[in-house]
Amino acid sequence: MNLIEYKKLLEIPIQNLLKVVGVELKQIVHNKLLEHQTIEYKKNFFTKTLLHRSKPAKLLDFYQPLEIIIQSQEGFVETKKKYIQTLNISNLFQDSNYVTLIGKAGCGKSTLLKYLFINSVKTNFKIPIKVELRYLNEYKKGFNDYIIDEIFLFQKIGISTSIIEKILGSNSFVFFLDGYDELNLNIRERITKEIDHFTSKYQNNNFVITSRPYTNLDTLPLFTNYSICDLREEEIISFVKKQIPKYDSELTDKILETIKKVDNNSYKQFLSNPLLLSMFILTYQSYSEIPQKRSYFYGQVFETLYSMHDSISKLSFVRDKVSGLSKDNFIQILNSFSCLSFFDKKILFTQEYFDKTLNIIKSKKRDIAFDNNKLIEDLQISIGILYKEGQYYTFPHKSLQEYFCARYVSSLNESNKAVVFEKLKSSIEIGWKNYLVGNHHFLLLLAELDYNSVVKKLVIPLMKSEIAKIVGDQLDIQDKYLAVAKLFICIEDILIKSIREEKIHHELSKEEFLKTIWFYGTQGEYFRPTNKLESYFSNKLEEIINLINVKHEIWITSILAQIDEIEKGDTDLVQII
Repeated sequence: MNLIEYKKLLEIPIQNLLKVVGVELKQIVHNKLLEHQTIEYKKNFFTKTLLHRSKPAKLLDFYQPLEIIIQSQEGFVETKKKYIQTLNISNLFQDSNYVTLIGKAGCGKSTLLKYLFINSVKTNFKIPIKVELRYLNEYKKGFNDYIIDEIFLFQKIGISTSIIEKILGSNSFVFFLDGYDELNLNIRERITKEIDHFTSKYQNNNFVITSRPYTNLDTLPLFTNYSICDLREEEIISFVKKQIPKYDSELTDKILETIKKVDNNSYKQFLSNPLLLSMFILTYQSYSEIPQKRSYFYGQVFETLYSMHDSISKLSFVRDKVSGLSKDNFIQILNSFSCLSFFDKKILFTQEYFDKTLNIIKSKKRDIAFDNNKLIEDLQISIGILYKEGQYYTFPHKSLQEYFCARYVSSLNESNKAVVFEKLKSSIEIGWKNYLVGNHHFLLLLAELDYNSVVKKLVIPLMKSEIAKIVGDQLDIQDKYLAVAKLFICIEDILIKSIREEKIHHELSKEEFLKTIWFYGTQGEYFRPTNKLESYFSNKLEEIINLINVKHEIWITSILAQIDEIEKGDTDLVQII
């Protein structure tokens, strides 16, 4: 579908919409809508990925359709899972005009929205309007203003509020709101209320919002919640075939043969994630084995991008770097920049922000000298680890920023680590669920790179703080429940699986205990039981509190003992030298 065909398909829905507009404004509104749609067509129909870096590729040439799932729960009795195909946008709205798509980092949320954007026009569904919510972090006004002023540009052409409301109040649009989890915490609550108000006011339209899990997005009252499914085995095969040019069937066959040999479940989970599978394809010729840890994947991605030609299938071609920096210099700068921007809560970087931050790095790391513009050119063109979207620069995926930040923190000396971990601890104590869940992937990478520090400087202090509240006599049951929930989230989101299962999980993670924590979590608070189901969970909450009273010292002692044993082994080896 080319641009001319795209515009022709839009004519009917736009003409229907213009019926609510006066004659004198019809042509103006028509032109503005087509202008907006032309820009969005180019951004969504053509796209860059880690595997298509040199120039934007046609999305439909490499896109692998994803499945989504809704799971109804009543009283925590699971009902039959309902899988939905996303090949046709109308499938999403069989039950509701309001849909949330929730998925882990790299599962393909944004790419799915790009596909649905094109599909909505192709199938004559509705006029698609896409909003990347991260841009609201830099926007001084509200969500409603952003839609009217920045998306439609209505105010700039003098359309009255009453006409705007008629246009938005029609049933002509499907709004795609991408990246709810990328909203800064200091504006998220306000923006959530504004989205709720906007979607309620203009309810004849359709709405889709994407997010990483556990951001409280699933509490929006009008929305039906779906999870994006991992790739199944046959979808992994299809995905690989679509990413690699047909003329390079030999490479495709080698990759598929390697994947078929995988029998480890954790490896299969890696490959069922579209981003990680893309990374594996990208790095295959240099690293044909599947890494055991995500952090290894990201390291291999940088190594490959640094020394790789634009094509997937061509190696041993290193582009000249105009900045004159070495590979180690690039790593140092990326680590430092990612850490500063991560803690600044920035995922979009203006030229001004880039210059300011790079100048800070140069002033503090005086052994590295470079020209900012040449560095940015290398990152964008020679290496391909930086994209430009309008006036903003960004990483190909937020998780790359998280990886380089984790590398920086893990490389610090003990005194500097103490400062960073104290900042992390303070941020978690202020935000808890929002911070832990919103930064889960960063903490996972940091734990892989420096597990001992994460446990000693972050997990144990947080555990001790919440356990003290649970075992003490100062708090009522509501506050004790909150402390239990925080303790569980801390253990679940930061401790690696083998440790939490061995030291804690086999006791705290009994099925009925987990359901109790989530039962009250969905209500937002503990409440006095008024029926049989609530009485059951109230009793289970008391059991959890009693278990923590009895076992907490054993849990902490055993975790620290394991860390001490690892460090003692290193000490013993050093003494032999």
